Amino acid sequence: MKYTLLFLFVLITTLHGVHAQSKLAAGGKIYLSANQGASWRQADMGFPAAVVNDFAFHNGNYFAATDAHGLYISKDHLHSWKKTGTGLPADIKIDAMEGLGKVLMLGSHQYGIYISVDNGATWKASNDGLTNHTIRRLFANGSSMLAGTNDGVFISTNNGKTWKQVVAGIQVNGITVLNNKIYAGTNKGILLSVDNGANWRSIYDAHPLHNISNDGEYVFALCYGPTLIKTKDDGAHWIKSDVGLPNLYTFHVQRIGKRLIACQWDGMYISDNNGSGWEKSSDGLPPKMAFKELLITNDGIVTAGP
Repeated sequence: MKYTLLFLFVLITTLHGVHAQSKLAAGGKIYLSANQGASWRQADMGFPAAVVNDFAFHNGNYFAATDAHGLYISKDHLHSWKKTGTGLPADIKIDAMEGLGKVLMLGSHQYGIYISVDNGATWKASNDGLTNHTIRRLFANGSSMLAGTNDGVFISTNNGKTWKQVVAGIQVNGITVLNNKIYAGTNKGILLSVDNGANWRSIYDAHPLHNISNDGEYVFALCYGPTLIKTKDDGAHWIKSDVGLPNLYTFHVQRIGKRLIACQWDGMYISDNNGSGWEKSSDGLPPKMAFKELLITNDGIVTAGP
């Protein structure tokens, strides 16, 4: 009898493990690296086969904003995901997320901005002052929140209750802040503000930008097309930074320790020489899969494919 019980225990445990793996493999969208991008493992238990448009880490929880499946939360360090978001439109496309103090904000396509004060459980629209409701980027800058839209940059200084337009007539695809300077990557190049967004000037107009980032020293211009360049003197000089990357545009560049991580169309890349050269580092990732979102946390590097 004891051998029969042992056999049943092993069988049930095995089937449970197979079932868990099948649930994990169903998504294949979110991956985690705990060794600075050297290898990756799947981290999307409970997550649908959805396109991830942005990540956020807020008050100990992970959030994944999707293209057509709403909002998902992980409360157990990426071991599992569950849908959340009471109050959000059923057909919302979420393109941006960012936390500021106790407030979590999301930016959507056409529905504008929503805010949550209960860790993403419930949401309400907060569009007072917005003249464009397609939000491409949210970026916290001190006590202010910046919103990049299809019609420029808006700023809120009261946790998203009201918004003021500070740049108009341009599509803003990315925002980053370095040394108290705000850089906006747009469809016409890069804009710079040195006075917390009150005034702006162009520092680059040779290419439209898909995104913009910094590594603590350089500002990286992630251009449409194969161009990835960087500057540390506000555009007076540019340094080529795409050697080793495929002939396609780069979605994200971020720093973890002394290493740079880049999301590309055929996987993940690393650079240990400040972007002078790159090598592919996609061990554990599906071959030839694009990765477009990136988040650096204490749990490691989180990335997602389309």
